[in-house]
Amino acid sequence: MHPILKLVTQRLALGLLLLLAASALIFIGVELLPGDVAQSILGQSATETALRNLREELGLNEPALTRYFKWL
Repeated sequence: MHPILKLVTQRLALGLLLLLAASALIFIGVELLPGDVAQSILGQSATETALRNLREELGLNEPALTRYFKWL
């Protein structure tokens, strides 16, 4: 393989790896924020049913790994 092509391939691979790592850090950071997204959207007077429906609609009831790949 030509040295320039090898260098470009390595840089692209490292760039993709960096993008994946950055997106994972951002997702984890948002996940660690205190509070409930559904509660924040609907307010304190929201009923449990409304909260449950919004969590289901937004996909907040799914596992974190599933939400991460959907977010990507």
